[in-house]
Amino acid sequence: MGKKELKVAFLLALRSLQRGSRSSVILTVLIVGMCFTNMIFLPGLFNGIGQSITKQVVDYEIGNVLVSPKSGDQYVSDLGATLDLINGMPGVERATPHFSRGATLKYRQRVLGATVRAIRPNDEKLVSPLYTKMIAGSYLGDGDTGEVIIGKPVAGDSSVKEEDEFQSSLGGVRVGDSITIDYGNGYVKDYRVKGIYYTGWSQADSAVYVTSADMALVDPKAVDNADYITVKAKPGYSEKFIKDELQQYGVSEKVQTTSDLLSKVMGRALQSFAIINMVSMIVSIIITTVVLFIVITIKTLSSRRQIGILKAIGVDKEVIMHNYGFQVIIMAVLGIILGLVITLLMAAYLSAHPVVTPEWSATLYLTPMDLFLNSLILFAASIVAGYVPAYQVSREDIQSAMRA
Repeated sequence: MGKKELKVAFLLALRSLQRGSRSSVILTVLIVGMCFTNMIFLPGLFNGIGQSITKQVVDYEIGNVLVSPKSGDQYVSDLGATLDLINGMPGVERATPHFSRGATLKYRQRVLGATVRAIRPNDEKLVSPLYTKMIAGSYLGDGDTGEVIIGKPVAGDSSVKEEDEFQSSLGGVRVGDSITIDYGNGYVKDYRVKGIYYTGWSQADSAVYVTSADMALVDPKAVDNADYITVKAKPGYSEKFIKDELQQYGVSEKVQTTSDLLSKVMGRALQSFAIINMVSMIVSIIITTVVLFIVITIKTLSSRRQIGILKAIGVDKEVIMHNYGFQVIIMAVLGIILGLVITLLMAAYLSAHPVVTPEWSATLYLTPMDLFLNSLILFAASIVAGYVPAYQVSREDIQSAMRA
């Protein structure tokens, strides 16, 4: 079939859509657009949740690479030498140690269990954006003693009654207030609240931070030991590269990348997301295919007499088939464009107003490849839905078509 016949079929398709029922065309385009949006929305949202959790874990928990104690050891020992070795590795922005202890916080009549994390504030700035999340007061300095920063959920709100709180708090601590921390080893100390922060990541927001110098007064082991070391990668260096370098240059402790850890912790959740995404896509494709098949079948059956006349005057059956096929293609393309517009508008809205929970916040995470593949799949399904009934009707003989 030549270009001339295809051009004739395309012009017939345009004319048919212009002269046909506009409401039918608009509804069909709208259905295709909604199916495209449905195909990409859930996968995009789940990917956004995964990206959000990964980012928060990297920012506030483990960095790009986590150095943990060797099997059988409680701490990463010989801390000074280990940090010097890691910080000298290619691709390492900075490494910083964490040392934690469980403790009891007391403020007025409130008592609350919490984790106290000891950090080196200036090094922590190069690894974690925690210092940018202060909503009151200021961040810690390396030499600070007797001062803490606490998460907003720990500080609480004085206007909320204790029985009405979503999670237990100290009932409205403000910057400058004094809280008592009992470490359970006989060491009890009053601390001034230097700042209050909020990250949106519950594990970080439910903690209390002090300096390593302060923790050394509580537990002498904190001087040259750490529960773990978080490592930030320089731009352009992969986590695996840094892991391999650390192991090659003699870091004997357990070294794991973010991907290593999340594959264990979130593996099942990500598999569940993938199953939901696949089901959503299959359902959307089936709906689109069935709707377009019904629309074109009805349209071709109601136009059988017109098809018979076209055949009688010598129009090739392939031109007739492509006429109805092109109608579906035009409606599918318009529907996909509409779906793209709706999806991008939703992505922009969720970027400005993300879905927020106590555990994570999420937006639509979409890549150009996601948009292209979903468009291609839906386009292919539309072609199948349009050409099958068009092919069947175009093969009908002239007499049968004229008698319809």
